[in-house]
Amino acid sequence: METLQDVLGNWPPGIKEARKNKEHLLIPAEEALTLVHGSEHPTKVTFLISHDRCHVGVMDLSPGRHSDPETHLGDEVFMVLKGSVQLIILDELEDAAAVSRTAHEVQEGQKFLIPEGYAHQYCNLGAGLSRILFTVAPGL
Repeated sequence: METLQDVLGNWPPGIKEARKNKEHLLIPAEEALTLVHGSEHPTKVTFLISHDRCHVGVMDLSPGRHSDPETHLGDEVFMVLKGSVQLIILDELEDAAAVSRTAHEVQEGQKFLIPEGYAHQYCNLGAGLSRILFTVAPGL
């Protein structure tokens, strides 16, 4: 039985062969890898691609919800496709119990870069769904 770890980093199936054969690969929406990310604050994440060079996906946040904190092995660039999000940067030098954090409001259509190694989380403070397109390169 395949586990998430078997497919994450190797998505979509056939990516290595397509690269080797210099072929284009159509990724139908129904073949995207959808999963629930996070244990404390489960969040729907859909990976369009996830391989050794980059990871691209979409995260949906319901109103009033936020993601689990995360840190990546590569730079992350994201764009808010729908709604707005508050990006919270969790500085590793501050007290984990601190109430104050660095936060940025990112509106629909805006883009943001999070350098490798910065712990962060997303919050949807709006009344509707927020949708984020993200890319992490090279590693999650």
